[in-house]
Amino acid sequence: MNHKADRHAEEGVDVVIRFHDPRRIWELERAAFSLAGQEHRPIRMLVVCQRFSEAAQDAVRQAIGRTIGWAPGVTYDVLNFTDPEPADARSMLANLGFTQLSGRYLGLLDYDDVLYPEAYRLLVGRLRQGDAAIAFARTPVVHTDVHDGFLHARARSTPHLGYGIIDLFTANFCPLHSYLIDRWRVPAALLRFEPQLTIEEDYAFLLGICAQFPSDFRLIGTDVGLYIFKNDNSNTFCRSAPPPPATMARIAAASAYIAGLRGILPVAPGVQRLLGIHPARPGLTISDCLGLKTRGAA
Repeated sequence: MNHKADRHAEEGVDVVIRFHDPRRIWELERAAFSLAGQEHRPIRMLVVCQRFSEAAQDAVRQAIGRTIGWAPGVTYDVLNFTDPEPADARSMLANLGFTQLSGRYLGLLDYDDVLYPEAYRLLVGRLRQGDAAIAFARTPVVHTDVHDGFLHARARSTPHLGYGIIDLFTANFCPLHSYLIDRWRVPAALLRFEPQLTIEEDYAFLLGICAQFPSDFRLIGTDVGLYIFKNDNSNTFCRSAPPPPATMARIAAASAYIAGLRGILPVAPGVQRLLGIHPARPGLTISDCLGLKTRGAA
């Protein structure tokens, strides 16, 4: 292994970006630009496309190359998921990216979101200073109007309210680009999205990690990027009207899956200690911890 590869294995951040719509390549370029500006290096982008043609993959390579060409220590690979099923392959795209990891740290970034230059420097710093396997910060929401080739930002808010592990066990308040994982502390088997989930797949992923390994929330009041909310509802649900029946079915299935996870995932002794549970109780699940917290017994 050469010197550059050695450095990436010990200090590098691999960033998995799922990309499913070649028409939105200008948004992907914006996300890539935010990674090119990271103060922490090296950075390796793993752009995972959903059933792109060779021409579309070449367009992605050219766009990324133009965008990060000025940034030393920032590289990229373009992967392509080709299986015909599932139709919505968002979880499989992440899993394909996970098979190609080579750096110590793992981040995720949606193609239409951005990170501030200091994001990975701060998150890597937290992981190096403690024994946490995952470090969290905050990514406020920017509400935007969608136009041809650009977004118009109208307002900014911080709706993802939560402060620690009990809040995360209760509901997901951490967008996927608000955290960084130390792969030296997390088994590869846990770096997997549930393939059949197309809603809250990232939350199920977080529960699996955070039930087993300590989490660091000391940066939860520090903004490290922006979550882009589009008024055309292309990256979220419409809040002004009930979702269509098919979407409601997906939401119900995801909710049932998450509830099931809470009921079966054991909380490791080290995480129990962080929750104030002494001595640790064998077989205690996430649901048990939430019950203890509600009764004031934790």
